[in-house]
Amino acid sequence: MKQKFKPIKAFLAFIPLTLALSSCGKNFPSVEKLDKMATQLEQTSSSMADDIYQSCLKRTQFISFLSGDFIHRKEEEKNCDEIYKPTSQDVKTANVVLVKYIKSLGKIASNDTVSFDDSFNKFGDSLKSLEIPRSNGENFTLNKSEVDAGVGILKFITNAASREFRRKTLKQAIVCSDRDIQTYINGVSFTPVKGADSGPTTTGGLIGLTQAYIDGILQSEEQQIDTYFRDYRTVADKKQDELTLIQLEDAYNKAMASLRARREAANNYVAILQEIAKLHQEIKTEFQDKAKKEDSCQAIYTTTLQKGDTKDKEVTYNPEELKRLEEIISKHANNLDPLIQKLDKGF
Repeated sequence: MKQKFKPIKAFLAFIPLTLALSSCGKNFPSVEKLDKMATQLEQTSSSMADDIYQSCLKRTQFISFLSGDFIHRKEEEKNCDEIYKPTSQDVKTANVVLVKYIKSLGKIASNDTVSFDDSFNKFGDSLKSLEIPRSNGENFTLNKSEVDAGVGILKFITNAASREFRRKTLKQAIVCSDRDIQTYINGVSFTPVKGADSGPTTTGGLIGLTQAYIDGILQSEEQQIDTYFRDYRTVADKKQDELTLIQLEDAYNKAMASLRARREAANNYVAILQEIAKLHQEIKTEFQDKAKKEDSCQAIYTTTLQKGDTKDKEVTYNPEELKRLEEIISKHANNLDPLIQKLDKGF
């Protein structure tokens, strides 16, 4: 069995909802900066995904040679290459779908064409096979609802590109995609049956994925670091080698500083994902009564053109509606800003 993110100024991309949509086609600077901001999100989420593999390699470097356990180190290095390296790529793909969704909304808001490539052909399979070890000895996996939500988001992005969705579809897109966004980010939480010895409430989705990285990958690295320095300190103590003890302390502090920085960045990423989900849900609530009924959501998920889709129809936004959207965005932007600043220090 397999063992197995400077984002989110990108999500200020929702600002185009209050600007570009009332602009009769004019592109505002906030829309034009969307790709750059979303790319920032992709870079950081990718760095965190890469660290699943890198953390495994770091852990092998702290396997002590004092017991002559060279063979064990080589086996663990092979394990990193064969299991953790492909897992890093699967996690990177899982996170980049959220980036693609954000970019798509920005493109639709500005009446631009959404682009898409075929690198996600096996996306569903990679979500299903994704596993990350946790501290309780079990592997984190995405359940069927979370996998289906990710596939649903990808299907919307694909259709937005192939059917060239425009501004008229934006309200409907956010209303109809919100269920998938909430499930994909927050996952499906459940509390074990009373009396069952199966741990606390479990969260899945991208948040659960990040928590598994924190509680599984980084914790394993920390445990190995502790064991390594404890063993070598014992030897140095016996020899009363003060110079070696000073060098060991310096090396230990550096290793733990790197670990703490990555752990803090991951915790900030969890908080940012939560803020994104809240922001999306509030905008969805604002649009709910103004979009078509939910039973027509199939219209944005089908791969074929629907009647009336060939001609773009302008959607208007009254001043009161724009004001409410501004309030929603500003509130969440204020919450996101300090988290974004901290992420700069993590990776």
